Amino acid sequence: MIEKRLPSFVIHSYGISTMTFNMMMLVAIYYYSYFMTDVALINPAHLAIFMFITHIVDAVSVPVGGAVIQKTQFRWGQFRSWLLFLPISTFVFFTITFTNIPSVSYWIKISYLGAAYLIAHVSLNFAFNAQLGLISVMSGNTDDRAKLSARNVQYQYGSQIIFSIFIVDVLKNLRMDYGESTGFFLTVIALAALQVLGYWLLFKQTKEYDAYNPDKKLKTSNNMTAYEMLMQVIGNRPLIVIMIADTLKDVAIFGLTSVAVYYFKYVSGDESWMKYYPLCSAGAILLSSLIAPVLTKKFGKKEICVYTALIGVIGYIVLRFYGAVSPIAYIVIICATNLVVYLPMPVRQAMYMDAAEYGLYKTGKNASALIVSMYTMPVKIGIAIALTLIPAFLAFIGYEANMETTPEFVESLMNLIALLPAACYLVAGFVFFFYDLTDERVAFYMEENKKKRGQD
Repeated sequence: MIEKRLPSFVIHSYGISTMTFNMMMLVAIYYYSYFMTDVALINPAHLAIFMFITHIVDAVSVPVGGAVIQKTQFRWGQFRSWLLFLPISTFVFFTITFTNIPSVSYWIKISYLGAAYLIAHVSLNFAFNAQLGLISVMSGNTDDRAKLSARNVQYQYGSQIIFSIFIVDVLKNLRMDYGESTGFFLTVIALAALQVLGYWLLFKQTKEYDAYNPDKKLKTSNNMTAYEMLMQVIGNRPLIVIMIADTLKDVAIFGLTSVAVYYFKYVSGDESWMKYYPLCSAGAILLSSLIAPVLTKKFGKKEICVYTALIGVIGYIVLRFYGAVSPIAYIVIICATNLVVYLPMPVRQAMYMDAAEYGLYKTGKNASALIVSMYTMPVKIGIAIALTLIPAFLAFIGYEANMETTPEFVESLMNLIALLPAACYLVAGFVFFFYDLTDERVAFYMEENKKKRGQD
């Protein structure tokens, strides 16, 4: 019997939901630190504390969300239900995170921005976890999972091209025409609305795969205690290796991304180059995602992760010494490095599903939604660390909003920009030496796990 393959439009719908979500998040990734320090006028030292506290809660909500999704099923399906309502909550509170009310006091401003940030990110965590969990019911073979993962990454970084070509200019023009605060607010409200539409499209297209089933047994999660759920994570060696390495990579990625606007404003002295940075970077990453399957098949998942991390270290060291020469040199060096370090990205989601299969085979308990939800944990921890370190280091080197640039400040800023990602990728490359899942082992686990699921 020939196994039914996923239709192309369903695969693309999955990618589209990622694209609309990512376009919303890119504003925060590239501009939120800048918005807080230069628009809302939050002290960088206070911002570091703000980011640390909010991201602890944000990170904790990831496994909690995975556990809740694992245990529940509403009338629209186990995973799809969360895509119906949570994006609306994200829309409301994500927009508020970019709302600057000058008339309120400094501490009230920090308080409402912090509350909105927390609610927005908890909401989007649930929706994103549900999207990831859909992989487990949409595909039952490694080929479909690989296609979903690869197409998802292509849409993700294709969204950066759209962001660079259109959104950066729109944001710039709105800031010039209506002021910094209003410009950010109008841009974010439009992108947050697109996020809702993207998730609703996926909700509609996946009804066949995650329809409500009153007879569906959720006994795995219902029978697991909090301790057992914890052991499903920390007792899964491949998962822990992936999470540690991914966390380090995400610290590098988000640290480098969030500090870019400071480079173009204070080092190059020309913010207009900001448009080309995400565009060229996204082009390099998209090209990387296209050639990655060939190279991954040739070298293997573990090898490609180790080699690319070590090459990334070299790239960021080059950036330290030559990145300040010109914005062109800065962009070219980062794009060349991105072309290499992003090669493992297309298989990143698939590797978490592989770890879920490993966990089910070893323990006999199906915690796939919980384990797959760990995919977002390194991102959350990486963002938390990066967005805590960046304002803390900015405060340490004497940064003030709209300050005059000095050679000493440029040197210090370039150290922050380049050496942080170099150190992270060096350690990540070492960690990946301990990853031991092969495609052959995963295929064996999947076959054995199908038998277990058939007995449920």
